[in-house]
Amino acid sequence: MKIRGHHLLCILHFEGKGYSQEFVQNMELIKERLKKGERFLLVISGDDICYKCPYYKGRCLRESNIGDIEKKDKNIISFLGLKRNRLYSYNDISKIIFEKMNKIIFEDFCKDCSWYYLCSGKNLFQY
Repeated sequence: MKIRGHHLLCILHFEGKGYSQEFVQNMELIKERLKKGERFLLVISGDDICYKCPYYKGRCLRESNIGDIEKKDKNIISFLGLKRNRLYSYNDISKIIFEKMNKIIFEDFCKDCSWYYLCSGKNLFQY
């Protein structure tokens, strides 16, 4: 399974909403597989989540400027001290996220996302 950098935060906040029913079902399945400990390859391009999104056609059609999402992936991966194209366990990464992330940093990474309104009210991170 492949997971891209910014989806590390999306998985954490996912609550059954998405772009289509197929997308939601896929995200639920991926989240369940990760919870069970399945390892994944960390990437900065289309991943197993993107492939079921109706806006993904080899790249995200909702992206304002080509390359912005890959830049976000790289920034999140770097911030968390991870390496792309390596295998990880989501349980291990979620611990790193909670150690390093706070609400201000989360907002900086995610404030431009169309789903931000759902995630921002969860108070998963401290100031």
